[in-house]
Amino acid sequence: MIGKYLLSLFYYNDIILDKINLSKLEYSESARKGNPIAQYNLGYCYQYGKRVAKDYNKAFIWYSKSANNDYALGQNNLGECYEKGIGTDKDFEKAFEWYSKSAENGSAEGQKNLGNCYYYGRGVTKDYNKAFELYSKSANSGYALGQNNLARCYEIGIGIDKDLNKAFELYFKSANCKCAIGQYNLGVCYENGIGTNKDNSEAFKWYFKSANEGYSLGQYRLGICYNYGIGTSINIKEAAICKLEYSESARKGDPIAQYNLGYCYQYGKRVAKDYNKAFIWYSKSANNDYALGQNNLGECYEKGIGTDKDYEKAFEWYFKSAENGSAEGQKNLGNCYYYERGVTKDYEEAFKLYSKSANDGCAEGQKNLGNCYYYGRGITQDYEKAFELYSKSSENGNALAQHNLGCCYIHGNGVVKDYNKAIELYSKSANNGCSEGQCSLAYCYECGEGVEKDYYKAFEWYSKAANNGCSISQCSLGNFYYDGLGTDKDDNKAFEWYFKSANEGYNIGQYRLGICYHYGIGTSINIEEAVIWYKRASDNGYMNANIELDKINELVA
Repeated sequence: MIGKYLLSLFYYNDIILDKINLSKLEYSESARKGNPIAQYNLGYCYQYGKRVAKDYNKAFIWYSKSANNDYALGQNNLGECYEKGIGTDKDFEKAFEWYSKSAENGSAEGQKNLGNCYYYGRGVTKDYNKAFELYSKSANSGYALGQNNLARCYEIGIGIDKDLNKAFELYFKSANCKCAIGQYNLGVCYENGIGTNKDNSEAFKWYFKSANEGYSLGQYRLGICYNYGIGTSINIKEAAICKLEYSESARKGDPIAQYNLGYCYQYGKRVAKDYNKAFIWYSKSANNDYALGQNNLGECYEKGIGTDKDYEKAFEWYFKSAENGSAEGQKNLGNCYYYERGVTKDYEEAFKLYSKSANDGCAEGQKNLGNCYYYGRGITQDYEKAFELYSKSSENGNALAQHNLGCCYIHGNGVVKDYNKAIELYSKSANNGCSEGQCSLAYCYECGEGVEKDYYKAFEWYSKAANNGCSISQCSLGNFYYDGLGTDKDDNKAFEWYFKSANEGYNIGQYRLGICYHYGIGTSINIEEAVIWYKRASDNGYMNANIELDKINELVA
């Protein structure tokens, strides 16, 4: 009896396999006869390895046939092939062309992808208004990703005035259509009170759904919820499972998960800090064409994180990131041109890239563009434009822009002089940890600019800035110890801070260190060292050092 049962199973399986093969044969025949839907579906099968061996070249061929037979989904997927280099070379202009045809034929997915082209400037000039228009069409057709992207426009004010309530409403629609990204973003809204009241329980619920749909960021945030008890009880075991799933997503080739795993290793988020692993995961993400992964890989090469410093490779990856529309990548590529890192200095090119980054809302890009206008680099000097850009960047939380805006007020550049406003901005910058802001605030207290003179507060802020690596503040702190201002006089500490400032390349710090060696302040007299530091200060433009050099030369003569 058992033998007959097993034999019947074999026959049953053969029948099923025969039916599948017959269906596949009929399906292929239909595609060959010119049926555009069959052609599209056959392309899909080859792209994802459904019932056939995965073959990107064949996928491209069948999508091409379907697209040329005017089938909207075929046109959309052919656009994706050109955009992502599936079975063909990447070609953003051709991707734009096919997305346009798909969108014109009413495909909500084509409308969303065409919106992305306008949003990121792929194959067409960047146009946020057009992107918004296309996302609206896609969203109104009930397409969940279109709803998600339209929500993003409302959330950050792209192509439309910012409207957090509308953003929340659209994320809610997208999430309820089982869109994993929409579910994740809805969770973010609930966790942070964006367009709705804060509700950690709801945030947890939507992160859970997003994670179960396999979305890596959902898995990551769900793990955070379990780890810290956000909207749920602390559950270290579940947190570990989420971390495992997240890592698994990265290992399976999800470029966003790879990027975020690199970030976790770089900054020690839920894992032990490990720069080598950060570099490895950023590399994987970058090679999977993820713009943020490419940007962070560029930073690894620029700063020597998990690898040797290599400005040329940093430039190469920033270039790819910028091409893929990353505002951070554009800003960092601009820095390469501005500071001559891995490429010949070119202020005009830096200006162009900072402009792109600034227009995409990058606070540091706005600040850097402000610097171009302030100093007249790559563009005609324009203090009013600089002031405008520093203001935008400052509003977006950039601490150095807050400092620079304070400088505009204190010098009356691009705005009427206002010492009170300058102090307010220096204070904001200083409290946000910016060493330049701390230094300038200390100087105001030292000299009584816009505030009552207070050596104790000046000493306090110079100390913070000096410990944050500001060479000017290190020299000033040395002066305070030498003169006993705001603290007890201490020549040894004065020498220590002059030494740090000098080795950071600050010319007055080098001069003051020379004085210490020359006259035995906080150290033994050492004329040879004094000469070395006076010469460095002089070479770096501090001419008072020559007076001391002349004194030494007179003694020798």
